[in-house]
Amino acid sequence: AAEMKERISRQLGAYAGVWASTFHSMCARILRVHAERLGYGRNFSIYTELESDRVIKRVAENISGADPKKRGGYRDHISSAKTAGLSPAEYYEEIRPFVKDADVVAAVYEAYEKELKLSDALDFDDLLLKTAQLFEQFPDILSEYATRFMYVNVDEFQDTNKLQYKLVKMLCSVWGNIFVVG
Repeated sequence: AAEMKERISRQLGAYAGVWASTFHSMCARILRVHAERLGYGRNFSIYTELESDRVIKRVAENISGADPKKRGGYRDHISSAKTAGLSPAEYYEEIRPFVKDADVVAAVYEAYEKELKLSDALDFDDLLLKTAQLFEQFPDILSEYATRFMYVNVDEFQDTNKLQYKLVKMLCSVWGNIFVVG
């Protein structure tokens, strides 16, 4: 993203009104302006993996059948759920046939989400998920950004996950101009 910004700056000048960023930094920028609409403060914290692990360990200690030592496994499940755009209940239904302790995983996920909200914090996956939720719940905000971005270019498109693709489709909903490189 830094290299793209530098190239754009050389071609178009220091400020060209162009956003060049990763998905996560773009979403963080949007959420810093509109997070209050989702019940978060504009100065919400963004938890690192280590901070998330601490919260997961703490909430797992209070859930029957949960093992705080498995916090990394719970974090992986939570990340998978968020990347798929699934709530704790939806994720439970998705994994129930395949994961022995699906009820525990869902309970840890739900408790983790409550703890993040109480702390006015988001994790890395939330940046994408909460931006998608923001756009879905508040069409005026989606319209603002979809109108602003007449052209959308996505590099390394082969690495785009389902949620990132959803965001791209939303941002291209007005102009329909997308260019991808893979």
